[in-house]
Amino acid sequence: MMTAILSLSAGLLLALTCWKHVMVVRFFHRPPPPLNRVPALVSILQPILSGDPTLPATLAHNLALETRCPLEFVWLVDADDLPGQTICRELIARHPARAIHLLVLPPAPQGFNPKTFKLVAGLDAARGDMICVLDDDTMLPGNGLEECSAFLDLPHVGLAFGLPYQVNFSNVWSSLVAYFVNGNSLLTYVPYAMLHDPVTINGMFYAARRQVLDAVGGFAGLEPILADDFAVADRFRQHGYRLAQAPVRHAINTQVPSARHYLSLVQRWFIFPRESLLRHLPWREQMILYGLAMIPAFAPLCLLVGLLFWPSPLPAALTAAYLVYQYAIFAHFNTTYLRGASPWASSWLVPVIQVIFPLQLLAALLLPQRIVWRGHLMQVERGGGFRFVRRREP
Repeated sequence: MMTAILSLSAGLLLALTCWKHVMVVRFFHRPPPPLNRVPALVSILQPILSGDPTLPATLAHNLALETRCPLEFVWLVDADDLPGQTICRELIARHPARAIHLLVLPPAPQGFNPKTFKLVAGLDAARGDMICVLDDDTMLPGNGLEECSAFLDLPHVGLAFGLPYQVNFSNVWSSLVAYFVNGNSLLTYVPYAMLHDPVTINGMFYAARRQVLDAVGGFAGLEPILADDFAVADRFRQHGYRLAQAPVRHAINTQVPSARHYLSLVQRWFIFPRESLLRHLPWREQMILYGLAMIPAFAPLCLLVGLLFWPSPLPAALTAAYLVYQYAIFAHFNTTYLRGASPWASSWLVPVIQVIFPLQLLAALLLPQRIVWRGHLMQVERGGGFRFVRRREP
């Protein structure tokens, strides 16, 4: 009986993975919508916090962006972040031709999401007819803004967002994060978007027309919600707008210096969806999410544990086929869609991550719900609120 259950489970996992692979290929083969108009001005809002050694290079990359869109950058920096202010002012001096507005802001009040707090101030200062929110570790590709702008002209679309991949492999902890993201990002975001309108967004990069953003209330009122990406997405959906998954692939350059930072980052990634998506979505959308993401995440580890107790050739062969196929998908995506970002030398981490990922997910669900986000220690409250336990030291 157990052999049959293991064989069926492994076969279903293999079939689901094949379907996801096909969906990603179909997604990137779809003709993009035409660009009917170039925005008169794109305001790029960037909440900035120092600490990552890659920050100056990442900000400089976006200042050199190749685009037909006129740009202004609105940089949002904490008043007590003197290193961040220094980096920004040095870049402003080196790029006099760029329109860059540096806003130095007070700390976010207790219970206010620091990123959303900054975005409220940034939107007030922005002059563009298209608003782009861009994390300070995110690097846009050439013509990425044009691609997103075209999606914003589709019927009932209020917001368009991209697909992240990691480019920092400077140490083992950064590599673990990068191989996890690069091996799972496309398989997570794209198949869901092919089956159902997206219910949340990748908050690292998204864009909206200023007129639409103002019509839904901007970012004001969303400050108490920790998962800012879900909060923004839900606001657009509540006002009847669709979210559009654009094929724009943007690089993330985040350096993870230690095991402690790695575990903290992974815990935060898993707590955010639990307190947003899994608390607030209707049951039908939750079922799709569980079926496409949660259950398949646990399946490889469950299969390997099952084979330890009930070894059998057929489920073992199907499980091995799944792991090999997953690696082949990673290789295909890395070469075809992610600009060869992941080095082959350490790509053996891809199947390893398939096994340790569910253990990390369980730990995030069971451990005390405190997270470290950009140096702030936060207590996560049920339903998506939070409070500062200890703020980042200047």
